Amino acid sequence: MAEKILKSLILVESAAKARTIRKFAGRNYSVMSTDGFLRDLPKSRIGISDDYQPDYITIRGQGSLLAELKRETLKARRIFLATNPDAQGEFLARQCCEIFGVNPNSHFRILLDELTKKNFKAALADAKTLDNNLADAFQAKQLIDKYVSHKVGEYLERKIWRGVKVGRFRGMLLKLIANPPAKKSLKIGKILTPATLQEIALKELNFSAQRTRFIADQLYEGVIFGSDCAGLITYPHAKEIFLTSEHRPPETVQEFLTDYQFKLYNLIYSRLTEKISVTTIKLDGTTNDAALMASLDALGVNWADFYSVGIASLIKRKYITAEDSVYKVTELGKRVLDAVEEFFGDVFSANSYNDITAQVQEISAGELKKISVIENYCTKFNGAFNNAMTSLGEDAKPQDEPIVESDEVCEKCGRKMLIRHGRYGTFLACSGYPECKNAKPFLEFINKKCPKCGGRLAKRKLKGGKIFYCCDSCDFKTWDEPQAMTCKICGSTIFAHKFKERAPMFYCGNENCSTRENHPMNKILAEIKKRADVRKEKLAAKKNGNK
Repeated sequence: MAEKILKSLILVESAAKARTIRKFAGRNYSVMSTDGFLRDLPKSRIGISDDYQPDYITIRGQGSLLAELKRETLKARRIFLATNPDAQGEFLARQCCEIFGVNPNSHFRILLDELTKKNFKAALADAKTLDNNLADAFQAKQLIDKYVSHKVGEYLERKIWRGVKVGRFRGMLLKLIANPPAKKSLKIGKILTPATLQEIALKELNFSAQRTRFIADQLYEGVIFGSDCAGLITYPHAKEIFLTSEHRPPETVQEFLTDYQFKLYNLIYSRLTEKISVTTIKLDGTTNDAALMASLDALGVNWADFYSVGIASLIKRKYITAEDSVYKVTELGKRVLDAVEEFFGDVFSANSYNDITAQVQEISAGELKKISVIENYCTKFNGAFNNAMTSLGEDAKPQDEPIVESDEVCEKCGRKMLIRHGRYGTFLACSGYPECKNAKPFLEFINKKCPKCGGRLAKRKLKGGKIFYCCDSCDFKTWDEPQAMTCKICGSTIFAHKFKERAPMFYCGNENCSTRENHPMNKILAEIKKRADVRKEKLAAKKNGNK
C-alpha cells in the first residue's frame, strides 16, 4: 500500500479566492479560507491596555473554523499564506503565524497581485518572509481607530445616549456632508486607481461605491470558464488596477459573468485598452457621492477603501439620510457633530487624518516605529478626551436613548405606538402599556412594490442586524434584497439572493414571469420554503405537546 503523501496547506481570506487557487495548486496542495480575521479587537470594550497593547479575542462564530484550521495545519507538510498583497493581508498573515505556529522568518508568504496560473506558480516559487513593517502599519491604524472611536463613544454616551459613537474617517465624512466645500466638477484621471474605478463606475454605470468594490473583488478573485479559472483584473485595492490579459475581451467571457460583473469588467477593459483620457463629471451642487468623492480628492484623503463602509455606517446609525441619492445630516447627526466639534475638532479633520495616513506609510517603510506613532497620537488625543469628560461633570453617567413615538396609532385602544428595542429586534408597543399590551413588528417602508400583490414592501431589522423584507398587504416575505432595477419583461421588483462563497443571483420576484421559467432560483426558493414549512410543523408540534 502506497504511503499517503502529506499535502502543503495554503491559507487565504475568502472562499472565492480559495476556489480559484485550487484550480492552480495541484494535488499536493490543499487550500482553505480563514473567512477574514480569526481574531480581532473586542467590540464590547476597548481591548487596548494602558501601554497601548492589543487584547485580541477569537471572533464570535469563528471558533469551529479556527479549530478545523488548527487540525489541518497540524497535518500539513508546509503552510503557505496567500492573503491579500497589502497591509491588511500582511497583518492577517502574521496573525496566522501566531495562531498556527508558522515561523515568520521562513519563506511562506505568497503575494498574488493577480490570480492566474502563471502568476501563482511564480509567486509560490518566490515565497517570501513576513513583512513585519507592513503588518505593523495596519495594526497602528487599527489601534488608533479603535482607541478614538471607543473613547469618543464614552463621551457621547454621556453627552447624548448609549450606542452613539463615531470613528476618525466617519467623523470626517459626517463633517463633510454637513459642510461640503464648493466643488463644481469631479476630474477622473487616466490611471485606473481604486478611487478612479469607483468614480467612473458611478458616472457610467450608476454603481454605488459599495457595489463597485464588491464586484471588483469578485473579478480579482476569479471566474470559472468551463474547466479553466482565472482572475480578470489585478488586485483592486492596490495603487493601480490592470487587466490580467488584454486578450480576454468582455464579450468572450460574458456568459460566465453576472450582469453586474460584465458591466464593470466591460468598463475596466474599455478604459485600459482604449487609453481614455481625463474624464470630468459636472456637479450640480447637491451633496451626493460624486460631490463627496470630489471633496475628498481635493482634501488629499485616501478614501477608496473606506468610503462605502463609512456612508453605510452613517446611514445605519441614523446620522444621515439618503434621499434620491442626496445625503442630509439628521438631527441626531447634528447633535453628534456639535458634541465632538467642541473638543475633538482636530481629531476629525482631514489634516489630522492625512497626517496619520502619512505616518502609517512611514511605518510600512520602516522609517517609524509602530508604538511611537500610537503613543504620540493617543497622548495628544487623551488631553482632548480628558477636557471633554471634565466638561460633563463627575456625576455624568451613560444616558438611555429616549423612547420615540411613532406615527402609528394602536388599533386596540387608539393611543400612539412607541418604537422599542427588544431581544428579537425593533418593534412597536402601545404607549398605554400595561393597560394595553398590543405590540407588533416595526416596519420601515421602502419605495418598492410587492411582486405578489403590488402592495408596499417594508424591511424589518432583527437583533444582530439581519434584515428581511415583507409586504404590508399580503403574506410575501423574503431575505433577498430588493433592487433599484425592475424586470424588463413584467416590471416587477428584482431581488438579489446572496451566497457566502460566490456572487449574488438576481431574479424577478414575480414567479409567473417568463424570466423565471427554468431559473435556478426556483429550486433555491422551493428549498427555502420547504425548510420554513418544516420549522413551522415542528413549532406547532412542540406547542401542541406543551398543552
